[in-house]
Amino acid sequence: MMSWLAAVPAWPAMALLALLLSRLLVLPGARAPFSAFAVILQRLAKKVHPDIKRSNFQQQLSGTLALLLVVLVPLAIVYGVYLVSELPLVLDAIMLYFCLGSRRCLQQGATVAVSLQRHQLTLAKEQAATLLLRDRANLSAMGLSKACIESLLQQQAANQVASLCWFLAGGGLLVLAYTLLQTAARQWNSKLPHYRYFGRTAAYCYQLALAPGLIISALLLAIQTGIIGAWRYFRLAGPGYLHRPARLLLAAGASGLGVKLGGPAYYAANKILRQRLGAGLEPSDRDILRAIMLINAQQTALIILFSSMLALYIASILLLT
Repeated sequence: MMSWLAAVPAWPAMALLALLLSRLLVLPGARAPFSAFAVILQRLAKKVHPDIKRSNFQQQLSGTLALLLVVLVPLAIVYGVYLVSELPLVLDAIMLYFCLGSRRCLQQGATVAVSLQRHQLTLAKEQAATLLLRDRANLSAMGLSKACIESLLQQQAANQVASLCWFLAGGGLLVLAYTLLQTAARQWNSKLPHYRYFGRTAAYCYQLALAPGLIISALLLAIQTGIIGAWRYFRLAGPGYLHRPARLLLAAGASGLGVKLGGPAYYAANKILRQRLGAGLEPSDRDILRAIMLINAQQTALIILFSSMLALYIASILLLT
């Protein structure tokens, strides 16, 4: 009876525990190890990629070799720890908790929304510095609201949903590999001119690794707010700069919030033409708070999903005994 449940590993239970801890018990230094790793990445880039005068091939080659170094070496060290550890499942749980991070980005988004409500646009732009890579100097209140909504939706998909996907696929080592790749892609962001070629390999690899998280997050949003509207906005947007998983997520967000997302964005004064998604109103500070509510509901849905899996697993054991 329900023999497939007997094959369920302990990972869903650890995923549930990590989700609950990341929501209820936010440690101040939850992402500290990866913040230190980010500093190492910046210093490494200064040594192996001091300027952009070299050929594009040389820049991309050095970026590829640097990426292999910063991902494989930490993985080898952690794998050695697993080999001598008597409690590998505990290591898995700790790894997932630190890779999930915290709810700090949601708190920052709420702070930006409050400043916009008080018509403190300059302050809001400063508070959004850690949320946004794009240029903020010329953003209006509407543009800043749109940028924050897009960032919050994508960070939820990247930090939580994708991390959980890779953890369930391969445990602590795989989620660590994903988070190391994520950190490298963000530090060597190919949208910035200095890293356009140096960070290209990291960007491609991260785009592939992030795709499951974007798709699942988009599906959860569409289930919450309406599948038909999300699919219509996705189809109307057509091909362009945004790859399909990101386009699907933003289409679901635009449909769920009833606002327009996408459109041009500036990175280091370079204009990037992106598809426009949605046919609603232009976003405002209220929509940032509504986006945070949707993300909280999505996190609750994940908690309920893993709780149900664990309950079924326990029930199957009780029925078989």
